[in-house]
Amino acid sequence: MKTPQNRPYILIYTDGSCHGNPGPGGYAATLRRIDAEGNELKCHKVRGFDPAETTNVRMEMTAVAAALEHLKPDEPQPIVIRSDNNMIPDSMTKRLPGWIANGWRKGTGKPVLNRGLWERIIAAAEGKTITWEWVRGHAGDPMNEEVDRLAGQQKEIARQKAAEIISR
Repeated sequence: MKTPQNRPYILIYTDGSCHGNPGPGGYAATLRRIDAEGNELKCHKVRGFDPAETTNVRMEMTAVAAALEHLKPDEPQPIVIRSDNNMIPDSMTKRLPGWIANGWRKGTGKPVLNRGLWERIIAAAEGKTITWEWVRGHAGDPMNEEVDRLAGQQKEIARQKAAEIISR
């Protein structure tokens, strides 16, 4: 993993979770300000849920967008975003330019799914220096485990809200 050396940066972990896939879902992100020596100065948690039919991917993307939107638009510190869904770093570093050039269509000609969320992430990332990284999920990374737990809690809230809506 490529964390900035000898300079402050922001470390963001994201995760999404669903009850069923699709189903009610939750998301979470942690934003940590790290100093030049590698010490954590501050941690902020961003989280939320959707009681409607959503997917793990949509919730993970929402976590990324919400985390970036939480930062100042002109955030000067470099940012490292770690996701256990490789589609996000892979798409942000390799696929997006082609999708945009092809009118939001994949090489197969099919439309790119979740275009609105991709556009939200692009808008929130604009002007920021971001390194996108994949981290193996459920492999003992304490920060990934933390956002997994937080997203799971939000998923349960979403599941309860969905049940309340259905019972009305």
